[in-house]
Amino acid sequence: MNKLRLKFSKHGPIRFLGHLDVMRYVQKAIRRAEIDIKYSEGYSPHQILSFAQPLSVGSTTDGDYMDMTVMSMENVASVMDALNGAMNEGIVITAITELPEKSVNAMTSVAAAEYIISFRVGKEPSFDLEKTFSDFMDQKEIPAVKKTKNGEKTIDIKPLIYKWEILPDNRIHVLLSAGSSSNLKAALLTESLFSFAGEEMKEFAAVFHRLETYLSGIDDKGDYIQPMIPESMSELSFTSDKNLTQGKIYV
Repeated sequence: MNKLRLKFSKHGPIRFLGHLDVMRYVQKAIRRAEIDIKYSEGYSPHQILSFAQPLSVGSTTDGDYMDMTVMSMENVASVMDALNGAMNEGIVITAITELPEKSVNAMTSVAAAEYIISFRVGKEPSFDLEKTFSDFMDQKEIPAVKKTKNGEKTIDIKPLIYKWEILPDNRIHVLLSAGSSSNLKAALLTESLFSFAGEEMKEFAAVFHRLETYLSGIDDKGDYIQPMIPESMSELSFTSDKNLTQGKIYV
């Protein structure tokens, strides 16, 4: 058996599919591609897949991941080519790597996610993004109302914002905490920024694009996060800095 990690992008109309529909779509593509994937045991066997981090409906991505175990394969490139050949337009496998047998699966590995946030024409903020975001981050705490299964609660999101910058074309570039323990959605960050600026955000004003997903690690320098496949870093990513070792950001 071989445990594989696959990186994929999602663009076009398929971005309006929910997470469960995307999972079903990928499962069907795996069957069409005749990939020898491992199935669970029992009365209702299913493909063993682990997706790193659900993406909000309507968002695009160049940095999402899933893990799968195959019973046999020619090589990793053959799995990638077969799956891309069975996909419809919208989802593309862009990188693949083989994992150690006892590696933690994608879902429990996620530590951070990187986003580009832009605004639709005619719905841009009227305030100065650079100055306002700087003042926003200068706060001792950044309160935000987060919806949970048990209602709403106010949390401090400042520790969950690892890096930020305003790009020359007035887009927001951020690296946020993600995963099961502490997850900050790009939408909540944007809503909090507009609230701080005292401006009501227009409906469907923000456009969210996930650039990369990160896992955590530790070495002799301390705790760090890095892309789930470091060799596939985007040139736009914070981790594309040549001074970084394998895209590591120490946190």
